[in-house]
Amino acid sequence: MGFGGAVVAGDYYDEVIQRDDDGHDGFTEIPVMLEGTALGRVEYFVLGVALETSVLPRFTAGVASDYLGIQTWVTPFVWDEASKPNRPFGIMLIEQYPIQPNFNIGFSQFFSNNSYAHIDSPDCCSLDADYYTVYYKELGAGIYITYKILSFEFRYGNELDSGNNRFYFDVNLMFNVNISQKKKDVK
Repeated sequence: MGFGGAVVAGDYYDEVIQRDDDGHDGFTEIPVMLEGTALGRVEYFVLGVALETSVLPRFTAGVASDYLGIQTWVTPFVWDEASKPNRPFGIMLIEQYPIQPNFNIGFSQFFSNNSYAHIDSPDCCSLDADYYTVYYKELGAGIYITYKILSFEFRYGNELDSGNNRFYFDVNLMFNVNISQKKKDVK
């Protein structure tokens, strides 16, 4: 189980484009993301679920050894019916090199079909806003370090559809929660 956060910089969508006198389209991609994650591992297989700032669950599956891993993810739910054929998903190759027993350095390469919530609102902060999802394909790479339960990661991503550049800095805490109980010896 873990908690984390990320800061996004670069060409993310934070501008407001004036549509007409009655309203505006706000591309409100938030540059700070928070996430709660629950992962389970059996041998080399990893399964998990995460909730991000968008409050839509993301499911994760992968295989991992001490040095190499492949992670996939998908968000099966979307904000609107028009987005259903196009879901957020991704795949990542992860290499990890142990430096000391509690200290690792790693590299990652990824491809993803990401999304952000597009808000079409007649006026600022309206509850009468229409939400729908905007997608972009991203190819990128990253580097990370872990020390015990703490990890720092820097990733670069390039939007293939537009050429926008994105930079991510993640900080995560992962806790090892043992939910199984040992059986007591009966004498």
